[in-house]
Amino acid sequence: MQFRSIIAAIDIDDDLAIGVLKAAQGLAQKDGAGLQVVSVWPSVSAVTPTFSAEISASSSVLSQATIEQHRIGRENCENRLAEVAAKHAPGAMAIVLDGDPADATAEYAAENGADLIVTGSHQRNFWNTLFQGSASRELVREAPCAVFLVTKAFASTLA
Repeated sequence: MQFRSIIAAIDIDDDLAIGVLKAAQGLAQKDGAGLQVVSVWPSVSAVTPTFSAEISASSSVLSQATIEQHRIGRENCENRLAEVAAKHAPGAMAIVLDGDPADATAEYAAENGADLIVTGSHQRNFWNTLFQGSASRELVREAPCAVFLVTKAFASTLA
């Protein structure tokens, strides 16, 4: 199978990000595929606390300071993603998506006709997955195309 469009889905702060980029870059070069590097920034509602019904409705309104912090954080993520992509996957387009990592990545892949998504997997055990979740597991479930999981062991073999 030859891939035409590959998405490298990374968390810019994750220790597997560089391994994912190297794996995706290698696959893209092998097949002459286009490569897009995506990272997902949480929506502003996901980073704000939820308030109970007992607290007045005005308490749940987002403050300008919260919105500004969110905007600055997203902008910093965009800049860092562009730098990392330029260094480890030259020629790749870097895009920051908004929302839930698995959902946003799967939706982006579907909209852009991706053949493959490359992402990292920490291979957490049951209890760690239960308490910390697993974005890669959700992405495998939601993806409209093949998913290549880069583990720490595999990432360590990439030069």
